[in-house]
Amino acid sequence: MKRTIEIEDNLSELVEQCQEELKEDFVDYLRENPDITDFDTYYQKQGCDRVSEIVDSSTPIYYSDIDGLYYLHGNDLDEAYDNAGIGDRSEENYRQGAIYFYLSENTFDYMRELQEWFDDEYLPFVEELEDEEISPEEYKDRIEKFIEEF
Repeated sequence: MKRTIEIEDNLSELVEQCQEELKEDFVDYLRENPDITDFDTYYQKQGCDRVSEIVDSSTPIYYSDIDGLYYLHGNDLDEAYDNAGIGDRSEENYRQGAIYFYLSENTFDYMRELQEWFDDEYLPFVEELEDEEISPEEYKDRIEKFIEEF
């Protein structure tokens, strides 16, 4: 007898979901703090903690989901687990931990992309605006428009 088993391959969607949530959080932070001049300020105040919260809430909890992702992506997940350096895979829930670390790695990589955008695009734009003689309201509107295009 043959049986067909379907496995949902949603690892890339989970990564994208984490990255999108982080981007939304960063954009909200920029809207509330348009005068920020150092990405580290965001990272220290909430960015690092937000990555942990986002990844934690995105990590699968059901064995069927965990086992399916492991069946499809075991090597990548094991590598992320090993890179985290926290165990030897003898822990009962190491597979779930590996998924968490994989999502975390990818989300922190995305945070570095956000920092590059901030340093290369946002800061020069803000510096340009500061050189212009415009009202505070126009300043805020132009920053909002710039962020929306991001």
